[in-house]
Amino acid sequence: MNIHKYTLKLLTAAFSLSLLSVSGQFTITNPLTTRDMTGIKVGDNAYLTAANGVDPNGAGWLRLTEAKTNQKGFMYVLQGFPTTLGVIADFEYKDWRNVDDSYFGADGFSVYLFDATVTDANFKLGGYGGSLGYATYSNPAGTTGLSGGYVGVGLDAYGNYANDGENRHGSAPAGTLTSGMLPNAFVLRGPTSSTYTSSNVYLASAPLGDRSGTVADIRQRNEIDYNTITATRPADNIFYRRVQVIITKPGNDYVVTIKWRKENQTTFTQVLSYTLSSATYPIPANLKLGFAASTGGGFNFQEIRNIILTTPGNLRVDSRSDSYFTCNDNTSNLTFKVEVSNDTDAALNSIDFNGKITDDNNNVLDPAKFSITSLSTTGFTNSNIPISGFTSNNISGTVGLTAKSSGIITITGKYHKRGIGTNRNFRMVSTVSSNQITDTDTTNNTAVTAIEVRRCSVVSNPMMPAYSK
Repeated sequence: MNIHKYTLKLLTAAFSLSLLSVSGQFTITNPLTTRDMTGIKVGDNAYLTAANGVDPNGAGWLRLTEAKTNQKGFMYVLQGFPTTLGVIADFEYKDWRNVDDSYFGADGFSVYLFDATVTDANFKLGGYGGSLGYATYSNPAGTTGLSGGYVGVGLDAYGNYANDGENRHGSAPAGTLTSGMLPNAFVLRGPTSSTYTSSNVYLASAPLGDRSGTVADIRQRNEIDYNTITATRPADNIFYRRVQVIITKPGNDYVVTIKWRKENQTTFTQVLSYTLSSATYPIPANLKLGFAASTGGGFNFQEIRNIILTTPGNLRVDSRSDSYFTCNDNTSNLTFKVEVSNDTDAALNSIDFNGKITDDNNNVLDPAKFSITSLSTTGFTNSNIPISGFTSNNISGTVGLTAKSSGIITITGKYHKRGIGTNRNFRMVSTVSSNQITDTDTTNNTAVTAIEVRRCSVVSNPMMPAYSK
């Protein structure tokens, strides 16, 4: 069984049930790490690296562009979601290249939210090039913006998305541009309009890092992309980016907030906040999420994975592991990182946490098959979760978090040789709750990370899976 496919199906089922019970609740996840195309639409040069043999199944990425000239690619999630309670779009990305392009990487990519009533047949991207698949464009002349586009966030390595060239409408203030460009920046553009000159107008931007020197000096700094030429994808401790695009409605208007986390960081940093007038830009009842990227003379591999779509303003949990499989004939160590987020406006000192290692039927595993060896926490104001002396694979405790903050529980354990058998899975199941708040969305209160147990080759590289099928 494909572990990430299994997790996606489990959470999608929970999402479907929640829509029947409470309007506005949803949690949609897709790791994009496998060969499975279920639930997504992929086009132009984009592809799943696990499907094309670039990466092992379970360890792949959605590659929007190759590190080649004049590439373009897109993907969007087929499942729409309600906007009643707002939305958080959370994802990881890598932006890197294996050869020198003489441009210090280009162009960048967009993450966009668009009206879910737009059908697949009627879906149309905006212009590529500096418009990053979202905004209007000049080639061909009169290229309109993305069908039903509501907001398009550009992660711009090269620097054109913020200016009014190529028939884009509106520009960042001249004082923030360098040689007419804004490289290494987050840039926000607005909805697609039937009036061409009012479509996808510039709204806001957040230049990143050191802005001194020439435009080339700014481009070659490691902010949006990684600028050291490398034969292989940079490891997470070298270059890691995780982004959250958040839409809330604290009053009459909508607020778009962008946060990100970089390598060796445990907390998100807010980089941009912009208020959208609800009168000028009414939000559709349901939205969909997508990504698009482009290259020109300059280029990068532009890759996405681990998409989470859910609601803000509540308690939630997410979990990940340092490996997607283990070998049945080996005793091996595995680490899970469980992130608990208090996205409410109140400090909470009594968040109940339960974490357990189970089989596919939710039975807690015997320590003879898998045993927890250590646990640590960071970011919490208080915690009574045990950190040693584990006698079972079921852990409970209480943690605290300040308002709008997250903490991480790191659990390390040992899979024991031939513990559960080949082509089976075990799972880290994490659940949070608190009686200190009324949680507006409980679909994101449980996270499941599954590990596949494989029969691995001992003749060649033990990290290369060899199925017993």
